[in-house]
Amino acid sequence: MNIFNFFISAGLSFFITEKAIPFLKINIAAVPTNRGMHSITKPTGGGIIFVLIYIIFSILQGFYIPLISLPLALIGLLDDKFNISPKTKFIAQLVTVIGTIIIIKKNEITFLNTFLENSILNFFIIVLIGISIINFINFMDGIDGLICGSFIIILSLLNPFQNQFFPLIGALFGFLKFNWQSSKIFMGDTGSLFLGSFLVSILFKSSNSIDFIKILIFLTPLIIDPLITLIRRIFIGQNFFSPHKLHLYQRLVSNGLTHSQVSSIYIISIFLLGIFYRFSNLIILIITSIIVIIFGIFIDKKFAVQFFPDNKN
Repeated sequence: MNIFNFFISAGLSFFITEKAIPFLKINIAAVPTNRGMHSITKPTGGGIIFVLIYIIFSILQGFYIPLISLPLALIGLLDDKFNISPKTKFIAQLVTVIGTIIIIKKNEITFLNTFLENSILNFFIIVLIGISIINFINFMDGIDGLICGSFIIILSLLNPFQNQFFPLIGALFGFLKFNWQSSKIFMGDTGSLFLGSFLVSILFKSSNSIDFIKILIFLTPLIIDPLITLIRRIFIGQNFFSPHKLHLYQRLVSNGLTHSQVSSIYIISIFLLGIFYRFSNLIILIITSIIVIIFGIFIDKKFAVQFFPDNKN
């Protein structure tokens, strides 16, 4: 049944995406900017395709957690079309994260049940982590195939026996054919906000604090890049709400690496961490994460455009 769900969702995603590209190019187009990583206008908002496919499969399977993330995906679709305000998106993210906490804490036994009882500060920490992950995934969706390919690996290795993940893995696989370099369509905020939010719900469903920490470490490439970029921008006095091209993956592309090369670096790093997540203990996973970070520092110094400390915009 898992293989069946995978191939059906992959086939649907491939077919619908191919047919939707002309429509989305006319109605929801991403126009190139000097802060973007693409030079031609392409359709965006394509994430709604794999989101709706997965929602249908989830309902049929009686797995309703993804429904929590659906409103945020729709907010993302509005943003792809109309460029809604950051404040509106933040409020939607906040409501989604708090709603996820309430629903999971009420219906399942997870580490949240004890962690949130200790202090009100813990609640704010969990909310901050949730919102940060959603935004970090959104920030990292800037070149062809990076987030789509990464999530295929993440969902496949988080729990290879989790029946509910197979339809989403399949739908992402079908979408990746058109999202890999040279891409014909972007998932947009529709897809990245949904995937970030759904990842948060998986994280919050961790049965204990150790598994919670292990999942965070598993996500090192998608968390450390935007986190360090944010810290560096604050340190040099930039307005961190303004658009930029200072993430490591962006600076690697700006220095001549292809989208597929850079995305492959991140995807392979995530795959390596995922193997250790599945088959080793926390200490080994931490050591692997440190090695990945050191490798990131190396390619930053060797192959990336310099992080411009004099840019105060």
